[in-house]
Parts: sequence; C-alpha cells; structure tokens
Amino acid sequence: MLTLEEIRAHFRRHDPVSSSLGIEVLDMGREYSLVEMPPHGCQLNGMGAVHDGAVFVLADVAFAALSNANGLYCTNAQTSISFVRSGRVGPLRGEARVLRSGKLLSTYEVRVTDAEGGLVAVATITGYGVGARLPLGDA
Repeated sequence: MLTLEEIRAHFRRHDPVSSSLGIEVLDMGREYSLVEMPPHGCQLNGMGAVHDGAVFVLADVAFAALSNANGLYCTNAQTSISFVRSGRVGPLRGEARVLRSGKLLSTYEVRVTDAEGGLVAVATITGYGVGARLPLGDA
C-alpha cells in the first residue's frame, strides 16, 4: 500500500484538476480515504453554492485516493451520485469507503459533507482495476 505522502505527491504531479480545485488528501487507509476542498470563486455556481460538478470531482478524488492506494490504476467505470443539499459551508470533505473489493471491479461509497457535518452528496462508484502501475516519480 502506498503511503499518504506518495498518494499526495501523485495527485500533485498527475492530477491538475484536483490541484486546481485545491483538493487535498487528508487521510487514507486500506478501506478508507478522506479528502478536502476549500470552496472558492471558481467552484461556486450562480446561487453561491459549490457547483455540483466540483462536488462530483471531490467525490471522484476520494474514490481515486482509496482505489489507487495499492499502487495500481483503478478507473471510475460508473458513478451514481445524489446531491442532498447545497454545499455552502466549507471546506467540503469527501470520505470514501470500500463496499466490495474484487479482482477487476470494486465498489465504493463516498459521502460528501460540509464543515458543519451536513450531508451534501452520496456517491456509489464502481472502479475498474486497469492493472497499470501509478507513476510515482516525476512526470
């Protein structure tokens, strides 16, 4: 399993979308990851809430941090996401957990919450294990 610093370094070097949104991996383990995104201008919609697209990216990064922790690429094959309420109080956090781990397909649940602990979104994500190693050095 990769260390927290290796996962953080991978995202900094190879995931410009998460970097541009300010998403940071806070914690991870074998069946858990926690990421955080501070809301700022480019993420907000016309009503002043975090855009659902940014919430989706946060959920996807939480999934990616957990599903790639073994050092092998796992891609998002399918996502079902329910937006429960607007993300207005930041930072937002995405917490991913493994529901089922298979050889090629695995299923994860990601819960996105606001700074007050209110539920913003719930996603169920199916990951496909590609088998290719993550590039851990400089790109």
